[in-house]
Amino acid sequence: ATCNKYNFIVQRYYKLKSKILKIKDFKDYDRYAPLSQSSKKYSFNDAEKIVLKSFDEFSPKFGKIARLFFKNNWIDYSLRNGKRSGAFSHPCVPSVHPYVLINFTGKIRDVMTLAHELGHGIHQYLSRKNGYFQQNTPLTTAETASVFAEMLVFNKLLSEEKKKEEKLYIICSKLEDIFATVFRQIVMTNFELEIHEKRKNSGELLSAEFDLIWTKVNKKMFGNSIKITNLYRCWWMYIPHFIHSPFYCYSYAFGELLVHGLFAKYDEGRTNFVNKYISLLSSGSTESPESLVKKVGIDISKDDFWESSMYLMRNLLKEAENLFSKKMV
Repeated sequence: ATCNKYNFIVQRYYKLKSKILKIKDFKDYDRYAPLSQSSKKYSFNDAEKIVLKSFDEFSPKFGKIARLFFKNNWIDYSLRNGKRSGAFSHPCVPSVHPYVLINFTGKIRDVMTLAHELGHGIHQYLSRKNGYFQQNTPLTTAETASVFAEMLVFNKLLSEEKKKEEKLYIICSKLEDIFATVFRQIVMTNFELEIHEKRKNSGELLSAEFDLIWTKVNKKMFGNSIKITNLYRCWWMYIPHFIHSPFYCYSYAFGELLVHGLFAKYDEGRTNFVNKYISLLSSGSTESPESLVKKVGIDISKDDFWESSMYLMRNLLKEAENLFSKKMV
């Protein structure tokens, strides 16, 4: 319900992007058009320093655990033929540390990916004390440490960037990542809910009815910021979750917004927050998600919390709009 209320954030952003790209008739396929790429290149050592500095400023314990991954070669980062693509952190049995895999190419996104996967790694490292059956986290809190760690590095990179163009690129890239994880997943969830409800009440559905519902829920999110083409009407077909993992998509949005709310809590009282947060990460699946987040003073049953989780996006959007207006002057 909160996400549906804040669709205007998505709409305002794509109106901004259409101005940045100078595309008047902005269509669904234009929304993934790249903005001018950041010219910066980072060595793996550069990325290590940025990540460790960000983690140290948050918590010396966070930084200390992250150093173990670098020092002991628990990170497979180099590019080579036949290597698996993507990135992940994999836990082992409680007596063995996690391993991280990334494919580092030197882009700013790779620095963020390194932070993200190390967040997972730290989470897994802390929670393994709970034993094999309770070291893994519930689905809804699985991305808590990773997205939080990524946010720490994002804020560090943003605060140290002086060029307006680079700053705008960093913010827009972040917003698009958030939209893919939050609003797009809610669209998919709304689509599933409506399809299952209609199937229950009306019987078998034609593919054209799926197309109509998919278009309707997407139009609700995009508003008049994007023109949805006929080819986009059947994009529901390529999403495997609808068949293999029904009603899974909400968890992505839940996890991302949970971190945004946690970050708002962190900004309120940094010293008191850190120890409680580390306690949360150390708990694995020994408690319910609702009980886990209560450790940091959050009640996920309250609308106020989910409202607070929208502040970050709103502030980033305002900053992007201001940067673009200054660039145009």
